[in-house]
Amino acid sequence: MRVRRFVGDNVSETMGKVKRELGYEAVILQTREFREGGFLGLFGTLKVEITAAIEEKPVNEQIKPTSNYVYDTPEVIQPARPVSDSKDQPGALQMEMKSMHLMLEKMNKQMEGLGEIKSVWPPLLQRWADHLQNRGISGTLVKRLITDVQHTLLEDEWGNDSQVCSRIEANIIEICGLTGPIQSKQDKPIIIALIGPTGVGKTTTIGKLAASFSVVDKRKIALITADTYRVAAVEQIKTFGEIIGVPVEVVMTPSELHKALSLHMDKELIFIDTAGRSPHHDLHMSELRAFLNKAKPDFSMLVMSATTQPADQLRIYQRFEALSTHLIFTKLDETESAGAILNLLGQTTLPTAYLTNGQNVPNDIVAATPNRLARYVLGEEMPSA
Repeated sequence: MRVRRFVGDNVSETMGKVKRELGYEAVILQTREFREGGFLGLFGTLKVEITAAIEEKPVNEQIKPTSNYVYDTPEVIQPARPVSDSKDQPGALQMEMKSMHLMLEKMNKQMEGLGEIKSVWPPLLQRWADHLQNRGISGTLVKRLITDVQHTLLEDEWGNDSQVCSRIEANIIEICGLTGPIQSKQDKPIIIALIGPTGVGKTTTIGKLAASFSVVDKRKIALITADTYRVAAVEQIKTFGEIIGVPVEVVMTPSELHKALSLHMDKELIFIDTAGRSPHHDLHMSELRAFLNKAKPDFSMLVMSATTQPADQLRIYQRFEALSTHLIFTKLDETESAGAILNLLGQTTLPTAYLTNGQNVPNDIVAATPNRLARYVLGEEMPSA
């Protein structure tokens, strides 16, 4: 990792230096303000310092096999018999540990599936059970859905795909019943913050929402980004603002966020993009809580990717639940197991606000409804006979 320190007269100038030197993938490690010159720290010129880093990409050709390792394929590393008088090789040891970690991960995923005993259904219903499980729905919910079909339809109706699908869909709609997109107010701006882990598409989703409300609905809006950990995120939201003609504020602290909000009290909606936070990192969660305490958003929307493993979805939800008022599911077009979101919806009381299914701004976003959620869960194709 290459780490550099940049100094400028203001945030924009300093961020520009970071972008030019390290590129859009740079990660902001620290920001601070200090005074340069003056007397005993007084009357100096206010400066902004940003410490940033860029991950150096490994070059495969630089990795050479050591005397203690035999490479059968580029991806498989087999430890040979250790040589008693050889010295420790940190690089080789690190690669061995990584290989063991990947193997354990694979074993854990295989073990996860052993906890659920697959039910055996009559053949006409078994294909529906298989279809639901292939969509990512848990065994518990599959049993609930198929049992309902078995109890509410006559046996000679089990072969009627339309009837069976309608019955299953009705049950899924009941599970997905809580939805709630952004509702407007007349007396003051609506403040909407998007929160969640890294890589789920928060910034793109903010762009879609902003474009929809500004361009389509002709509403007065402002954008604020507190995601100064990634230069690319700041540039992306600035680009969105320029395209749709709305102001963009960049803030680095909760106090700056409070000031930025006060500048736009004449707007109808204010969208806040927050940095992706690891749900396992207590400091990151504390920082996010400090920003939200200053913003006091009307909507604090937890953005979840439909491509995330169900067990991880649940852990993320449990960590962010106390800070969230609504859910947004993204990347529904990137998985054939979108039904996994039903596992989470069956355990939450938070309403789902929006669904995204592509990268096009502002088209690939829709307000969530129980019927739309059910269609994503079930998929477009019927199970084969």
